[in-house]
Amino acid sequence: MSSMRNAVQRRNHKERSQPHERSKWGLLEKHKDYSKRAADHNLKKRKLKALQQKASERNEDEFYFGMVNSETKGGIKQGKRGEENSGGSGGRSLPEAVVKLMKTQDVGYLGLVVQRTRRLRERVEREVVSGEVGVDVRGRGRGMGGKKVVFDEEGEMVGGGEAGGEEFDDLGMDMDDLADLDGLDGPDDSADVEMEEEEEEEGLSKEELAARRRKKNALKVKQRYLDALRDREDQLTEALRRVEAQRARMNGTVGGVNKNGVKFKVRERKR
Repeated sequence: MSSMRNAVQRRNHKERSQPHERSKWGLLEKHKDYSKRAADHNLKKRKLKALQQKASERNEDEFYFGMVNSETKGGIKQGKRGEENSGGSGGRSLPEAVVKLMKTQDVGYLGLVVQRTRRLRERVEREVVSGEVGVDVRGRGRGMGGKKVVFDEEGEMVGGGEAGGEEFDDLGMDMDDLADLDGLDGPDDSADVEMEEEEEEEGLSKEELAARRRKKNALKVKQRYLDALRDREDQLTEALRRVEAQRARMNGTVGGVNKNGVKFKVRERKR
């Protein structure tokens, strides 16, 4: 029955329009339009009331240093700090030659920092590797004398044995352990390594165990420091690459992306 009722052609619904005499006022306002306008009017009234109350309770002696470099024009805050280099209205943009010079200086500084970080990372890597295998390759340092360990064909220590023996005794190792360094014959299971460490620690004194644990903790700290240096080197290298790309685009030696998002190349080889 409902399908028959819906099949009957009905008169199209037409909302009441604005009378001709009032056509200069635009479309006829319906109740939903009035509700939106009234809600917006009440919201603005509440905001104005809150602002008036805040202004009446404001301390006349209030001061903070942001007031020195800011002002309002027509209720809009206008900042003064840095407007000379803002590049917009009221400021001035730097010449292109100055910007190129700044980019060149940035490239030089970033390259210097990358080299310094790389050298530091390589040195820490050597220290970590030497700490893992139990050999000190730091060389001469503060409070350290010249230490030289020489081995004969059979693996026995000859010449300067006292200095080398003290170094390995401080680490809780002997010369037989040096001949069987972990990792040279291939990766071992962690369980086997733990069992070997427990067997090695059984015959050690408390002082030797404490020295061994301090060495392990120091090695972990250096490993974390090495990871941080690697991350920093990657970030600096990426920053250097971006600055060099900006310089190349400013000099017109490479392409880029125009405002329409289309990639282009400058000085493309003719075919």
